[in-house]
Amino acid sequence: APSRGFTTNNIPSGLRRKKYVGRYGELTMQQQQTNIKIACLQLAVGADKPANLKNAEAQIAEAARNGAELVVLPECMNSPYGVKYFPEYAENVVEGASETAQMLSAAARDNKVFLIGGSFPERTPDGKLYNSCYSFNHDGDMVALHKKIHLFDIDIPGEITFKESDALSAGDSPTIFDLSEHGGPPVRIGVGICYDIRFPELCWIYRNLGCNLLVFPGAFNMVTGPAHWDLLARSRAMDTQSFVAFCSPARDTSADYTAWGHTIVADPWGQTVGQLDENPGILYADLDLTQSVKRRLNMPYHLQKRKDVYQLTSPFLEDLKSDKDAK
Repeated sequence: APSRGFTTNNIPSGLRRKKYVGRYGELTMQQQQTNIKIACLQLAVGADKPANLKNAEAQIAEAARNGAELVVLPECMNSPYGVKYFPEYAENVVEGASETAQMLSAAARDNKVFLIGGSFPERTPDGKLYNSCYSFNHDGDMVALHKKIHLFDIDIPGEITFKESDALSAGDSPTIFDLSEHGGPPVRIGVGICYDIRFPELCWIYRNLGCNLLVFPGAFNMVTGPAHWDLLARSRAMDTQSFVAFCSPARDTSADYTAWGHTIVADPWGQTVGQLDENPGILYADLDLTQSVKRRLNMPYHLQKRKDVYQLTSPFLEDLKSDKDAK
């Protein structure tokens, strides 16, 4: 299983080559394939974990039959979303006691798709709980792990109060993997989970590291969803001149926590490529990867930042810079 931290499980070895340091002008279409078909699964998720996994497995297979090369699942894809549910549904991936991870790996392998497995509660050997997203290549190999960095702790009086930190620990690193290093097209993916999308600094780290697709399994609610769901997806796409996939579970009005739904994909111009309503379904999107290159050439604001006035700093960016300088 992938280890924690900024390792080759999070950052593929190719990113450590000079041409992949995320510098503007070095992200080019070096392979023939310049498009990818993705599928975001807006799953109906309930209290029955085996039923949730069976449904996800079937929907992954359907997406593959319809030509999807990359399949994305929603946040909390195997359980209800709620602090009281995290300990009950948590699985220990590291010690091999995870029926969810096993299903995801087998589904990726059997259907020959890249798979971003949404998220599910994970219990690590030290007893901590995380909201974790595992990703797999089309051979079923686990290639990346993202642990939700920003925990959803909010209090909007009279509307919603939620505190993930009552049960969960926060992750501590960004997560990137490159499909081209696993026999896929030139898609470098930055992964976040739900509340992570509200922090543009994380998305700018992904942009600086050369990502052209940002993927966020998420589960906004009936307060934040109508106000911010579309806005955040389109804004982060425009900010980074990348594609953004924001994948929600379907709405269940009988649940303790009612998800907004409305899974969306936005393009590097900040426009909506496709969107679902609140019901279960699959959102397919054909992404023209040259769009990201074109937008970054046409409006090179990545090059126009005033580093004498402000700077984005991160220990991970510094590690990469040191890697480059050493060469």
